[in-house]
Amino acid sequence: MLCKYVCIFMIYSCLGWIYESLFCTLKSGKWENRGFLYGPVCPIYGVGSVLIILIMELTQQSSLVLETWQYFLLSVCGSAVLEYCTAWSMEKLFHARWWDYSGLPLNLHGRISLFTSLGFGAAGLLIVYRIAPLTAAVMARTSVTLAEACALLATVLFSADLTLTVTSLLHFDRRVIRLEDAFNKNMEDLVDEAVQRVSGLHREIGERQKLLAARWSGMSGFFKPAVRRVHSFRYRDKIVERLVNDLILPAQRKK
Repeated sequence: MLCKYVCIFMIYSCLGWIYESLFCTLKSGKWENRGFLYGPVCPIYGVGSVLIILIMELTQQSSLVLETWQYFLLSVCGSAVLEYCTAWSMEKLFHARWWDYSGLPLNLHGRISLFTSLGFGAAGLLIVYRIAPLTAAVMARTSVTLAEACALLATVLFSADLTLTVTSLLHFDRRVIRLEDAFNKNMEDLVDEAVQRVSGLHREIGERQKLLAARWSGMSGFFKPAVRRVHSFRYRDKIVERLVNDLILPAQRKK
């Protein structure tokens, strides 16, 4: 029945949130509320757990017995595919990352890594041989009416949380995009203004160069040999200083 898997999804999503929050809190030394949603759930754990439990039930119904290493391999590969697809989708939708394994060796685009996938493989074995039997026993003792009520309540709360979270993130993303567009527009205006100033500066340099060349041509033969012996000049106007030292003096010394 569907309500059974809804309850399993919520149970393992909450367990995943507890694990993530405790692990990151112990690692950083301060409380960290992990997860994508506002509520105490990590849906990716719920999805992965439901999938592995479905595989368990299907193999039991078909009288197919999977070995421990097979469950481990399924958990490793399944978690890697699920985690990568989830990370990629969230990055494309919200332009943000909720985890990044770039600092770990053997990672793929920072979305998955070998060591974390191996950890999820071990978690898959824990679910198969320890947690799943307990949750199955609890669900077996729960009446259908209570299970349906819990599933309905969980669905309502999860849907409201998901809607609120997605709306907030999309609104934030649009605001960031508007700020980025405004920033780029301001930078374009700034660059255009700088280009105009540089063009004006080039015109001014050309005019001063012509002026200095005219004055040089008008100097008497008495002054020109003296100027040629000068190594460099120091003017208050740095533009004039560069024109004289870099343009006029070398040109005159070649003559």
